[in-house]
Amino acid sequence: MRLALRTLAVALAIAAPSVAQVAPATAPASASAPASSPTAAAKPHRVAIIGASASAGFGCVLRETRDDGEYALGFRLGDMIRLACPELELVTSDLASGFFFLAPVKNGAASARRAAEFNPDCVLALDFLFWYCYGDDAPEGGAVTDESQRLAKLELGLKELEKFAVPVLVGDIPDMSPAVGRMLSPAQMPAKDTLAKANARFAEWAAARANIVVVPLAAMQRQLMEERALEIRGVRLEGTAETPLLQRDQLHPAPLGLAGLASAIAADLKDALASAKKTPVADDCDPEPKATFERARAGLKPSRRAPQPTPAAPAARTAPAAP
Repeated sequence: MRLALRTLAVALAIAAPSVAQVAPATAPASASAPASSPTAAAKPHRVAIIGASASAGFGCVLRETRDDGEYALGFRLGDMIRLACPELELVTSDLASGFFFLAPVKNGAASARRAAEFNPDCVLALDFLFWYCYGDDAPEGGAVTDESQRLAKLELGLKELEKFAVPVLVGDIPDMSPAVGRMLSPAQMPAKDTLAKANARFAEWAAARANIVVVPLAAMQRQLMEERALEIRGVRLEGTAETPLLQRDQLHPAPLGLAGLASAIAADLKDALASAKKTPVADDCDPEPKATFERARAGLKPSRRAPQPTPAAPAARTAPAAP
């Protein structure tokens, strides 16, 4: 069963780009502040992105049907952050992967190493710790047989993040139990007590490190479960059937939800960079979720999906000719 679930998840991850049939959003290298801005001559900020499928934009495709056809585009977290704060000039190394969950200890170490080699000014690790607590794999290999193994695995993830001296924006661990039976198997879901212990340990760890900026994913998910809405930077986002905050798998953010997350992260990012560099960063930028989502809509491209033909009207029945 464990192998079957992994095989299914891999198939979904492989199939996602082909189902979407759209290229991920990319920001041009020249997307920077206007020449008249004081930040125009500044060097771009180097940002490494590490983490799992939410950061990698799994299934996060925005589609619209317009008068002249279908439009669509896929978005990764890094894409949406650029849209949230266009004035923030970034050079990114996006190492987030939808395959992170297959071997989180190995993949986490590899991505952290590559991020360090990029010599970043800041690291975004939104969902980096997620699979260090979730999943059915024990830290030493094999299957999880005791909840204490999840806490031991979390320590390995924290040690990877301890290697960075630059600001690290990292999410705590949300309760994604609504995804069990959809994208998560029961064996991959931590016990509620384990989640509480993991977040308590994470809070203690983060409080002891001045370079750690906590993204409160657990509180966001709790509000989403209780209110079907998110309060982000003073803006209340409420999902609808047409524009949800989460995808149908109840695990990954939909485009509007990702726009909200990216707005919160972009604000934290520019503050962290300003603090580290001791100079104002993108002062004109005030990330706002709905404006971010509208910029995403404005960038949609004609979809490469074949248009659905309009069914022909049935031929009118005629009475047989009189003899």
